[in-house]
Amino acid sequence: MDDLLQNLNDQQKCAVTSPHPTLQVLAPPGSGKTKTLTARVAYLISKQGYKPWNIIVCTFTVKAAREMKERIRGIVGEELEKKLQLGTFHSIGRRFLVSYGHLIGIKKGFGIADSSDTKAIVKRIHKRLRSPLEAGKIASRISRAKAKKKRPAEFHGSKKIEEQDFARIYEEYEATLASSNLLDYDDILLRCVELLHNHPECVANVEAVLIDEFQDTNIVQYELMMLFAQHRQRITIVGDPDQSIYSFRSAEIENLNRMTKDLKDTLSIHLEQNYRSSAAILRCASKVIQQDANRIKKPLTATHCLGQRPVLRKLPSATDEAAWIVTEIKRIKTLAGSLFHHDDFAILLRSSALSLKIETALGKAGIPYRMVGGFRFFDRKEVRVLLDYLRVINQPNHNDALARVINEPPRKIGEATLRELLEEAENKKVSLWSLVFAIAQCRGNVRTKVSASALKGMQSFVNIILTCQSKIKRESDEIFSLVNLIGTIIDKIEFRSFLQKRGAGKDEGEDFEARWANVEELLAQATEISAIDALGLEFPDEDLLEQMETGPSPLEETLAQFLSNVALSSNAELKDADGEATKQVTISTLHGAKGLEWPVVFIAGVYDGSIPHSRADDTDEERRLLYVGMTRAQSLLYLSCPLNSSRESDSEHAVSPFLAVPELEPYCLQQGPSISMAIIEDLARILRRDCPSDRTVIDGALALERIEDDLYPLDGSRLGYQAMSWE
Repeated sequence: MDDLLQNLNDQQKCAVTSPHPTLQVLAPPGSGKTKTLTARVAYLISKQGYKPWNIIVCTFTVKAAREMKERIRGIVGEELEKKLQLGTFHSIGRRFLVSYGHLIGIKKGFGIADSSDTKAIVKRIHKRLRSPLEAGKIASRISRAKAKKKRPAEFHGSKKIEEQDFARIYEEYEATLASSNLLDYDDILLRCVELLHNHPECVANVEAVLIDEFQDTNIVQYELMMLFAQHRQRITIVGDPDQSIYSFRSAEIENLNRMTKDLKDTLSIHLEQNYRSSAAILRCASKVIQQDANRIKKPLTATHCLGQRPVLRKLPSATDEAAWIVTEIKRIKTLAGSLFHHDDFAILLRSSALSLKIETALGKAGIPYRMVGGFRFFDRKEVRVLLDYLRVINQPNHNDALARVINEPPRKIGEATLRELLEEAENKKVSLWSLVFAIAQCRGNVRTKVSASALKGMQSFVNIILTCQSKIKRESDEIFSLVNLIGTIIDKIEFRSFLQKRGAGKDEGEDFEARWANVEELLAQATEISAIDALGLEFPDEDLLEQMETGPSPLEETLAQFLSNVALSSNAELKDADGEATKQVTISTLHGAKGLEWPVVFIAGVYDGSIPHSRADDTDEERRLLYVGMTRAQSLLYLSCPLNSSRESDSEHAVSPFLAVPELEPYCLQQGPSISMAIIEDLARILRRDCPSDRTVIDGALALERIEDDLYPLDGSRLGYQAMSWE
């Protein structure tokens, strides 16, 4: 423990060891906030004698939770770390609902409706009610309403017809979730608030609450924090108002002020030293964020050398911008010897819609790249099919999962038949499973008529589900695991053969090979993710477990936990089997880059209308978003502005007003830096890497046709570009 404190600066030590019950640690980018929060948790356990199962630590991502658990394990040991209540707000909320949800009427074995389920339910209700509202926006509108704790009744009373229509869909949506024993993401938090408000004894043991990325909390999460800590009011939060960029998720930057008003003795500690970026990058980023006159002024000191000034590059068009980025990546990577690899480069965008030209240019140049927040692993068709089978086995009343797989592989059950069954189930207020089961058993009063072939298909499907359910209920069968269960599904539905037929004729079987590799990855994830310490989704065997009633069989609980983990996880935080072997340039949105860092960062499309976005309501938040992007860079930062959307276009762009201010000019270069050995040594020091040899650097320079960034004119004019093209 003493060794840990020796590695902290004075402000970090103060935050870690403060005896103050309520603490706000304001931590700007690169100031070691995770290290500080981790050290405080370890300090409370090792020095203050807090029991880890009486400490709640909330993070915003699974990745952050895992990283923190690993760090704490290295300090206090695995035995104590495993007993810590650490996870995302949603995972911790789920734990309380699994253990105590029956106190507020939540049925055991509830499932979680993921975003795909939510959209499918809303789409079906929208169609049935023939609503005039725009279908694609209703699900997010319901989520925003829940984040502000607004129920359907509040919209029913509105005089606006549009809000009354929304209320009807919202109400039907809630009824559909209830009939399927599902909670959506927002419900997990709302119902946990309800639980802890009505039954404060559920958190009577909690001695301390610590919250990461506090500036991203919404109203419900703030209330949940206060309820977690209601008995002792010992709270530590870490946050930075300059990085509040999630208002579209209902995040409330005002929660920082709300906390100091509600807890008047709150002590604020400012972390001031940046350990990530060069001084030149920090100076430029600070000039951007300081344009917000209403922000809390906070000092930020670089611990690295000055380094190279950021580049603000004007290009004739978005096509030229993409080509320039590729050229500059090649130039810097080659001139710096062995200092940089492809995975040291990131290209950040205000919107993923801007990525096409950049992806095309990278592809033509043979530069490997990956998209952060791209297609989720668990949303891939072949993976989704198996997960939906698991959902139906775990929870037969999950209508949407059942509807997706009852005819996968094909069982002669047509879309019209399925649509009629869904409508009948909704009208009768029963589950789709109850109708399908009744038809398969040739009994019950089911209005929908099915063909003989469809009947045979339903009987086959029901038999598979019942067989798998019987296997997982055998508590004494210790050999049968979650992996065995998935294997049973694969065998019963002849999934390998199905995928081979689907992939026939596509690139000589490459489609099948890729899909089957995803199935194998799912089996690997089933082994890893379902482990208790993967996400910390269960209470440890301590005081709180004594109140729990006898639950389901071990495999039933493992299955339920696995499906919950899938619903609460994002693909960016799981192993990427495709990306491990090759070092790849990262393409990400600015939002998706939060919490990450790279040696070299390009922020493309920095024009007015993109950043700030033309549809943005909050200009200050757009400025903070740019600031977050700029502070992802460690050694080199590029900002590029295409003056036209294409070479043929006459629509002109102006440089973002956040960057067009005269005060910023001295802090930026107009073109990429000239690379000398002295500069390479500076870059190596900032990155704490070995400097390449003179010979390596010279060989790199000789291999390049152009060693300077001089292909495009500095003013971004087309005339200069066209002249150069003719030459």
